[in-house]
Amino acid sequence: MKGLVSLLKSKSFISLLGNGISALLGLLSFAILARFTNKQEFGIWILFLTAYGIFDTLRTGMVLNALIRNYTQSKTDLERQEVIGSSWNLSIYVNVIYILAMLFLLGVFYVFNILPEYQFYFIWFVLISLFSLPFNFATWYLNAQMKILEMSLSRIYNQLIFVILVVLFLNYLPQSKITLILLAYTLAQLVTTVICYFKGWTGLEYYSLKTKDGLKKLFHFGKFSMGTLVGSNLLKGSDSFLIGKFLGTGGVATYNVPSRVVDVFDLVIRSFAITNMPTLSAIYASGNNKLLKKEFERKTGFLFILLFPASIISFVFAEELVIILAGEQYRDAAILLKLFSIYTALTPIDKLSGVMLDIINKPDLNFIKVILMLSVNVIGDVFCLYVFGTLQSVAIVSTFTFATGVIYGIYLLNKHIDVSFLNIFKLGMQEFVFKYQTLTHKNLQK
Repeated sequence: MKGLVSLLKSKSFISLLGNGISALLGLLSFAILARFTNKQEFGIWILFLTAYGIFDTLRTGMVLNALIRNYTQSKTDLERQEVIGSSWNLSIYVNVIYILAMLFLLGVFYVFNILPEYQFYFIWFVLISLFSLPFNFATWYLNAQMKILEMSLSRIYNQLIFVILVVLFLNYLPQSKITLILLAYTLAQLVTTVICYFKGWTGLEYYSLKTKDGLKKLFHFGKFSMGTLVGSNLLKGSDSFLIGKFLGTGGVATYNVPSRVVDVFDLVIRSFAITNMPTLSAIYASGNNKLLKKEFERKTGFLFILLFPASIISFVFAEELVIILAGEQYRDAAILLKLFSIYTALTPIDKLSGVMLDIINKPDLNFIKVILMLSVNVIGDVFCLYVFGTLQSVAIVSTFTFATGVIYGIYLLNKHIDVSFLNIFKLGMQEFVFKYQTLTHKNLQK
């Protein structure tokens, strides 16, 4: 019993549970929208989210990893407060630049009458970026403090509010479905921001404690981290944009149904990385590279072994999962989920090797890795869509893309901490067996 209680209280479990609930709410909202809209409307919403996601990752990339790294390596409370204040200022600068860019583009599109039916989306981009900043910063701040429960709750609030609003709006309001979805999404950001502020999660009280040196450090680290996250988002979004170009928004909707199942894997990996990044960063700061190497191999291997059975399940029950998520109209997307399941087993090694490159102060190498993967993906997608014109060929390209990331990521790490595939699997299995025995033995003894 003590083993179970210890597991339930661990930060890793709380993070996994919180992200799991958030993921389920995200899948619920996805399933609702897939059933309330047709494929064309749903495809437009997916493209909007993909475009907004590029900015969101730009803002996150500029601040998050630099904030965690500098916060965890600060010696005094004042230094930590200065990191928070400098991070807040940097976030606002990024937000202001983005808003000005959106308003400029809106003006250009309006004056030259470019795509008039899409001009109103620029206003929504501005509103969402404005209302979401304090909420997003709260999650970064809580992450740096290792307040995993509070961080998970903020994300759950956001997803839950969106689900409630979108159901109410689509059932009872007469406006166009896309407008109602955008309104629900925007209000969800605003309400979550208000909740985070009154709970004291935003760290806004340290805004005035910025320092010129602190801003400079954050920017120089963040520019590569930002490029990496934007590249990662483009890597994911490039499929949707290119499919929309070659096959239309209906193809985008079909492709993104199995992608949502894969997003659950990604949430687990990000949850694991977020929980362990401050610890790994502290080990690196101590100069113990031998321990850092072992911890990386152990944690990466454990996550691989943990997710591998889920990859098999999603392959075997692909059709059932797709129908449960989006309905019969997306049955043809099952083959895509089978193809996605092949490379999802590789994603823990790819993602955590990138996190480790950031931790050892090599964000430029992580950026190069992501750009290489993006290049492989875009070139492969364009070729396959032009020659074959099928969604299956795009999914196959993704497998080669992530294999490239795994091989190149380990190659880069080997230059600095000498990791190996063999140790990843060996130590990962040892960790899995240890955790299982610890849990079951303590329960049996009780």
